[in-house]
Amino acid sequence: MNYRHIYHAGSFSDVIKHLVLMVLLKALQRKDTPFCFLDTHAGIGLYELQSEQALKKEEYKNGIGQLFSLDQKTMPPIIQEYVSIVQKYNVDNKLHFYPGSPVIAEELLRTQDHMILCELHQEDYQSLKENFSNAKNVAIHHTDAYLAIKAFVPSKLKRGLVLIDPPFEVTHEFELIFSALQKALKHWRSGHFMVWYPIKNNAAVQAFYRDIKSLNTDHLMIHFSLNHPAEEGKLSACGIVLINPPWQVKENVETMLPYLATALSAEWEFCNCSASF
Repeated sequence: MNYRHIYHAGSFSDVIKHLVLMVLLKALQRKDTPFCFLDTHAGIGLYELQSEQALKKEEYKNGIGQLFSLDQKTMPPIIQEYVSIVQKYNVDNKLHFYPGSPVIAEELLRTQDHMILCELHQEDYQSLKENFSNAKNVAIHHTDAYLAIKAFVPSKLKRGLVLIDPPFEVTHEFELIFSALQKALKHWRSGHFMVWYPIKNNAAVQAFYRDIKSLNTDHLMIHFSLNHPAEEGKLSACGIVLINPPWQVKENVETMLPYLATALSAEWEFCNCSASF
């Protein structure tokens, strides 16, 4: 396994992914009962944007780098909160660090909620443990993502959200995701799932959409793509699938997307399984 998220930290795809994650977590907080957040590809939690790895592609410049210096007063509230979380890990309004999904989730979770973080890369797993050494209600596991879904779904807390954010290093990643969703939904029909994926191979994405439709669940699909061509080796379009999105999630996502698209020079759309692009 060679993928490390440090090379892509803070990219435009991170921005849209983490904002949608925040919308989902806030939706689950409408009820007082606790819930569990399972992050299957957790990474290290906090990324140094001036590191050799991050500077190799500088993908953060097309993402958080665009938002960080903008006037927060003009932003939708959820984007204001997101930028405030990023600012918490930086000083003097200089962008040096980017919080990944585990850190962003930790900022939002309540004392009664629980978080399970899974990471397979040995070095990143050790860094993750160090970054969360003092965290409460957090369990960290050195394990494969799909084994983690099998082990921790359904949640013991009954309510929960699973974030599946794979590296897509293998050609059959979509098939692995679909198989995991199929099995998980048999035991946890009401579970909430969020899947992030790159849009590179249109045929593979369309096949994934057909698979998602066959699950016969409520789902929401979001496409987000940069208007300008990406440099070689950089991603220019990504998608997010939400399985069983909580009440009003679509409406809340829709309120932030126009601003985000303008700020990042991008386009967005809600899609259905029969969409072609």
